[in-house]
Amino acid sequence: MKFVIVLVVIGAVGWFYLKPLPPGKGPDAAKGIRVSNVVVQAIESYHSAHNLYPVTLDDLTPDFLGGVPHLSNGSTLEYQRLNQRYKLTFNYANPLPVHCSYEPGKKWECEWF
Repeated sequence: MKFVIVLVVIGAVGWFYLKPLPPGKGPDAAKGIRVSNVVVQAIESYHSAHNLYPVTLDDLTPDFLGGVPHLSNGSTLEYQRLNQRYKLTFNYANPLPVHCSYEPGKKWECEWF
């Protein structure tokens, strides 16, 4: 029981000093979403031109996107084509790890791992 109390106290103190922002908030989230929205526009342009979504993000270059961007934290964008829709995701830390995803017709959703 003492061990559990010690862990709770350490966790609370760490949370207080680290002050993590809610998922999807802060400069790292804003930059990831901003960069990803450029890719979303390229994906939608590709879809308008070809009537289907690209198989990979590399299919967007060079006609729709100059190159596949990387986030400043070293994270890459992950893309999945899911038949008539797709999913675009990225990760960052604030200082806890956060996962953000986008699907057409939905808003960005960010959550802690």
